Amino acid sequence: MIDLLNMLRYKSESTDIDFKSAQYRFNSGTEADKSELLKDILAIANSWRDGTGYILLGFKDQRPHPAEVVGIQDSIDDSRIQQFVNSKVKPKLTFRYEEHVYEEKTIGVIIIPKQKRPFYLASPYGKLKSNVVYVRRGSSTDEAEPVETIAMANEDSGRGDLRIELSLLTPGNEELPNSFAHTYLHFTEKFPDFEKPRKPRGPFDPPEFIGLDRDNNDFWREHGEYTRVNEACIAMRLVLTNRSSVQLSNSKLEVTVEALDSQAVHMIAGRDLPDEPKPTWNIANLASVQEVLAKKDVNLEVDESGPTPVCHIRLGSLLPGEQGRSELLAILPQAPGRLRLHLRILGGELATPIEEEHLIETTGEVLSLDFEGYKRFFLAERARCR
Repeated sequence: MIDLLNMLRYKSESTDIDFKSAQYRFNSGTEADKSELLKDILAIANSWRDGTGYILLGFKDQRPHPAEVVGIQDSIDDSRIQQFVNSKVKPKLTFRYEEHVYEEKTIGVIIIPKQKRPFYLASPYGKLKSNVVYVRRGSSTDEAEPVETIAMANEDSGRGDLRIELSLLTPGNEELPNSFAHTYLHFTEKFPDFEKPRKPRGPFDPPEFIGLDRDNNDFWREHGEYTRVNEACIAMRLVLTNRSSVQLSNSKLEVTVEALDSQAVHMIAGRDLPDEPKPTWNIANLASVQEVLAKKDVNLEVDESGPTPVCHIRLGSLLPGEQGRSELLAILPQAPGRLRLHLRILGGELATPIEEEHLIETTGEVLSLDFEGYKRFFLAERARCR
């Protein structure tokens, strides 16, 4: 939301943006006061626009400069606004109201996705007339002519309810199981440096050729981490399918993981999973600048700055029948137990996020290994896989 507000405040008032320097007089307002809220919501809902409409409360329009953040004093509960608006407006209008702290001030945002029009009042209320379609033109509100009202209905005749389907798949595109049996490795000491065995050299041996290969001193430590991650990893791909007859714009997924048995758990983007290390490395194989930058240009990010890590997946706009597929996401529990995945689907045409949950149970043993124990484990696993 902060990124969205940063963008919106630099725009001018238009058919999809309305700045209000103060909160609506809703909690103790008269019918005339509350009708101002209704009128502004109706005008944005009926406006001719391509995407979501916004009413920003606590912003003072400063054209041509960015809107000034002045904040609001009174809070309004979203459920009260929902009940009020949809008790007056026909047909049912989808929208939501949120409050956030932005630049150390409380601000409000009314979010109105694009949907079937026209909207109107069945009965007069306050300053508003019944059966009149109020529409926003530029930065002002007007009453639509009958021919324009018909044009709205024709324009949106194909716009129906959104039907969105979310699937969780394995890397092999199979349905993600609900249970996994893994081994969880904990290391009790720091592993030593790796040194490649070399033959003793005599006084008459030719000089040793120094090529581009170098010993990987971190080989054992890297290998231990590689094995630990791969033994515990639950890798998945999220697929969002638009089953609607209309486009879903700016689609996004949010994923959080709740450990139900108090076990530690992490999330890692699939591209950040460790590669299998080698005992030696070649200086000619160092990653190029282009490869490093390519890793940064991605649509899946894990944000660990808050108390609970959140994975953000941006899939862009999905046409009717189109699928959006994420990169691989890895869940790394540190011990067996139950995990609950909380999934949120957001989009420009969704007034409120679609929320789903997925329960996963992991079983298996926890092994505490020193360096020698790890080598025995590694050799046993290698023999088993042959």
